[in-house]
Amino acid sequence: MRPLSGRTPWLLLAVLALAGCTAPIKKGESLLKAPQMSPDAVALDVFFVRFPFGDTEVNEQLWQEVDEQHFPAEVRQRLAQNGFRVGLLGGQMPIILSQLLELKDKPAPTGGPGEIALADLDAEPRVERRHMPLRAGVRGEIIATEVYGQLPVLISAPGELCGQTYSQAQGILAVTARPLSDGRVRLDVVPELYHDQPRQRWVGDQGMLRLDTSRPKRVFDDLGISGTLPPGAMLLISSLPNRPGSLGHHFFTTNKDHREQKLLVIRLAQTQHNDLCAPPETK
Repeated sequence: MRPLSGRTPWLLLAVLALAGCTAPIKKGESLLKAPQMSPDAVALDVFFVRFPFGDTEVNEQLWQEVDEQHFPAEVRQRLAQNGFRVGLLGGQMPIILSQLLELKDKPAPTGGPGEIALADLDAEPRVERRHMPLRAGVRGEIIATEVYGQLPVLISAPGELCGQTYSQAQGILAVTARPLSDGRVRLDVVPELYHDQPRQRWVGDQGMLRLDTSRPKRVFDDLGISGTLPPGAMLLISSLPNRPGSLGHHFFTTNKDHREQKLLVIRLAQTQHNDLCAPPETK
């Protein structure tokens, strides 16, 4: 056997000292910690619900309790011209919305971090709910419509009205969350329309070329929605029943067996905000 070197006692003392600084594990306590969100992450509860087209209770009574004034007048006007209706809801949930969402202690199924794939809206249940975690500035997607073989869309811009027909079209809502230092979150929602078949093309990516095989899409940045939500607040998006053929109509109306409207509710469920870790605000 090799004799102990002169450094061995010091190494043993160091190990014993480190062990003395370790908190003892209590009986029955798990060694596995519960997973935590990233410090810059947020969690959203996303609801998509159908209701009878033109329903007065939803289109009028519910929206009387929703804050549409959160968005500038020119934004609301531009959205309304294209068939969209948007507002914020904070505090206690209206009874109409609670009944519409069928909230009866149902657990939220988890979806992937980047995409929410909704079931066929013509199949039961009428309400689709997903829990959607997002990293700050990282794009997520909500599939808003089925794939239309031919989709004629009317787009209204200041002083003009134009139309275009898209083949194999599907509506997507791109969602981006940006946590603010006061615990609120800025939520950006932009409608996009994917169409036609996938195409191969070379695109630049961080100084390198890569082959992209995605489908063509049209991004409607001018119809983007930006809202600032405190924890627990909800962003509501739906269609106006008097704008047939508009982009909002196609995103939030289904017309297979019979016509129905759709309502999207995005609730800020959780943030990792911590005042102690927030950087000092510059004046």
